[in-house]
Amino acid sequence: GFDRVLVDAPCSGDGTARKAADVLRRWSPDAALELHGVQVSLLMRGLQLLQPGGTLVYSTCSLNPIEDEAVVAEALRRTKGTVRLEDAGARLGG
Repeated sequence: GFDRVLVDAPCSGDGTARKAADVLRRWSPDAALELHGVQVSLLMRGLQLLQPGGTLVYSTCSLNPIEDEAVVAEALRRTKGTVRLEDAGARLGG
């Protein structure tokens, strides 16, 4: 496995609305629901590729909890305590 994995998942892009005005015109609540399953699958595959003690970063450019917190929560549920969620603030200087 890998000691570090980045899952930069496809997303609705609603977090880029400030710099890409067309995002809001195309936005719909269905977009996040359609992507959620794909995002969970990608995160789970990333976890499979991660060696024990490794670090995985899950990233989207969405602010929608269905694409972020709900995806992470589902991965934590499926892994039944074998994966730990960490606050990255200290690593990022925050």
